[in-house]
Amino acid sequence: MAAEKPDDCFHAAEPIASDNSSSSLAHDNAANPELPAASPSPPSPPKEDLRAWMQVLGAFCLNLNTWGMMNSYGAFQTYYQLELLKHHSSSDIAWIGSTQAFLMFVVSIAAGALFDAGFTPYLLWGGGVLVVAGMMLVSATSLYWQVFITQAIMMGLGFGFLYLVAPAVVSQYFSARTALAMGASSAGSAIGGVIFPIAFSRLVPQVGFGWTCRILGFILLVTSVIPALLMRSQDPPNRGRKLIDTAAFRDVPYQLLNAGLTFGFMGLYIVFYYIELFALDRTNVSSSLANYLLVIINVSSLPGRIIPGYYADKIGSINVQTTVAFFSAILTFCLYAIHNTAGLVVFSIIYGFFSGAFMGLPAAGIVSLSDDKSKIGIRIGMTLGTVGFGVLVSNPIAGAIVGHNNNWIGLISWCGALLFASSICLVASRVSKVGWGLTKAI
Repeated sequence: MAAEKPDDCFHAAEPIASDNSSSSLAHDNAANPELPAASPSPPSPPKEDLRAWMQVLGAFCLNLNTWGMMNSYGAFQTYYQLELLKHHSSSDIAWIGSTQAFLMFVVSIAAGALFDAGFTPYLLWGGGVLVVAGMMLVSATSLYWQVFITQAIMMGLGFGFLYLVAPAVVSQYFSARTALAMGASSAGSAIGGVIFPIAFSRLVPQVGFGWTCRILGFILLVTSVIPALLMRSQDPPNRGRKLIDTAAFRDVPYQLLNAGLTFGFMGLYIVFYYIELFALDRTNVSSSLANYLLVIINVSSLPGRIIPGYYADKIGSINVQTTVAFFSAILTFCLYAIHNTAGLVVFSIIYGFFSGAFMGLPAAGIVSLSDDKSKIGIRIGMTLGTVGFGVLVSNPIAGAIVGHNNNWIGLISWCGALLFASSICLVASRVSKVGWGLTKAI
């Protein structure tokens, strides 16, 4: 057999036959411990090709069906409070939407384990069935408990199966443009937040509540099939992992990020739920325009999800998220002084931009803080579970604050305080990871 010269890193002179190279290499390393051991080459970055952007399309549909529908609950809240469930308190009705959001976040913990174990198709098809069936069954409800089971429980469970797949799959296909891809896929939340409230407000007077929910169910059916056909996980199944990454509890920057995200989502969704009722009770906005305030917020969130996502790849997703949380808090306190149409429309536009940026960046922030990329799925699930407990109680508390006396000052203060607490925790997360230097991207 022809001899070949091995790498000079291990041998200075004599050649070795190729069939004995491995044993000789091991002998040399044992005899010369000062020589460096061979290290595996780092994995090549994802190609970010057409297939990768098809995953973004699938994730876009998932966000449309989950966040988009959840961001539209304010339209349901107003209709329930004024029509279908008018004999129930604002806090009671808010429990429907908050339970739906809670289940989406908490079920994601189990969904993270199933995703890593290779059950992505089951999550996509199973979650899609629950969401579509839940919306279809809402059309036949007339009592509070019926709405709660179908819209809060069934749809919330479906959201939980579906949502985590979106950021977890997209993160596998992107590296340099992760935040941009995450932002583009999360734009589905904004589109859904536009389509669903407009369809709801236009269709209810024409075809009634029942057929409105059925039409929304057919939309959800179409947009559930697309990701089920397109999205595939690239990582090999890992069925030995646990639901919880215990090392994450000792990761101070990650825990502070969780606290910041929890406070942020608790505060942001208060406006989504109550902006229409606030407008009708406290300002001179017409009822027709009040129905579109939630749409304005969601439309404005679209550039908020994409533009900050582009810059987050350059200056850091947590840096951007901290900034938008702080300005969202300041903007919320401005509601104290808003009593007219122009002011409320301007507020809705700016608030929508900031809220879109905040909601579109959490997954990218978790990725940037996770040294072990194989645990991204479980950490996203843990974060969503933590956020879920906050969202569960935030809006019912807001409803209790408003009460029958319409205490909007108290609601604004509660919302603004939560967002301000979010910005403080996010600053602490950044400082604990990279220090006070403003030039470091994180």
